[in-house]
Amino acid sequence: MHRFFTIRPEAPPRAVLEQWYSTSPLGKRLREQLNKDMGVILDQWFGYNLLVIGPNTDIPISEMTRVRRVLQVLDREQQLRKGYTGVYAHDEELPLETESVDVVVVLNALDLSAHPHQLLREVHRVLTPHGHLLIVGTNGWSISGLWHRLVRLVTGYRSEHARAPGLRRLEDWLTLLEFAIAPVRHKLVVPAAGSSRWTRWLVSVDEWLVDHNIPFGSTYMIFADKLVRGNTKMHSFERTRARLMGLSVPNSVVGRRGSASRSPLRPVK
Repeated sequence: MHRFFTIRPEAPPRAVLEQWYSTSPLGKRLREQLNKDMGVILDQWFGYNLLVIGPNTDIPISEMTRVRRVLQVLDREQQLRKGYTGVYAHDEELPLETESVDVVVVLNALDLSAHPHQLLREVHRVLTPHGHLLIVGTNGWSISGLWHRLVRLVTGYRSEHARAPGLRRLEDWLTLLEFAIAPVRHKLVVPAAGSSRWTRWLVSVDEWLVDHNIPFGSTYMIFADKLVRGNTKMHSFERTRARLMGLSVPNSVVGRRGSASRSPLRPVK
């Protein structure tokens, strides 16, 4: 991937990633692979509000989903651009009510966040019970990821945003937040794009690896549902006044005739 092989500390990481998705042939290939799975899963999720967190990847999410309202979390730079509508906020501080969003799509936001765990906690907070979560992120242990680690080791460049959690750690975080996780999908196992004969062969190999979901892809895709344990509707009870039944009472016997010692309970609707 182009953004793995080129480090541009003078440009914001979010802007670099957006440019890579929009202009790079490799970014176009990744979009095609993501669109294939996202189009299937998003079409099966329903609700009233869908929230997109992350840079603009040119993925037509609004055309894939049946959710009525699609919102994008925008940063300060995106506010100044034309054609953007959404929620102006930080990814880790969403100005939304608790349990108000049915579907959340996180596109490379964990790769750019300085506090990825806090971002996931905010996603868990705003999701409705049994809401859906889709995460697209970068795999640091792929071919491109290992090369990027080598480049950072040689150049000594450290970005304050390069704190993306590994795939195993991310799954642990989602489990602790009580998400039910589907099997991870791997994309762009062989980072190649071009028109040469050799490149076309690599692309065909990569398509086979992606179709068979071979691990070590440059990008991963996670589907998860928010679990709600013990979500049983409880009924409150009130004590009612005892009533005597209309039956004939025989003559009293030795001893005192007592009244009802307990009052029945009935649920309050």
